[in-house]
Amino acid sequence: MSQVDAFSEEMQKFIEKSDKRHALIIIAYEPDENGESSRQTGSIMGNEEEVVHALVGFIRQPQGRELLKRAASLSMLDSLMKSVLNAKEQEERK
Repeated sequence: MSQVDAFSEEMQKFIEKSDKRHALIIIAYEPDENGESSRQTGSIMGNEEEVVHALVGFIRQPQGRELLKRAASLSMLDSLMKSVLNAKEQEERK
């Protein structure tokens, strides 16, 4: 992740020097050494309008669209599970 962070800092400087006419979205994932957990990081840099155009370009690609669908589904499932567990914990406290 240190390489991702270094690249992100380098690109942030480039974007600032270019009058923010560029956009960059970084999404990174790295498992820990024993593979039991992971670390994720993300950065969005540049002009908001340019970032939106970059996202549109990504979503138009079949692979990008499918990845976003899977990520959204996983995120919703995670939220649902947390909600169910919280409700169960509250019920047990009564």
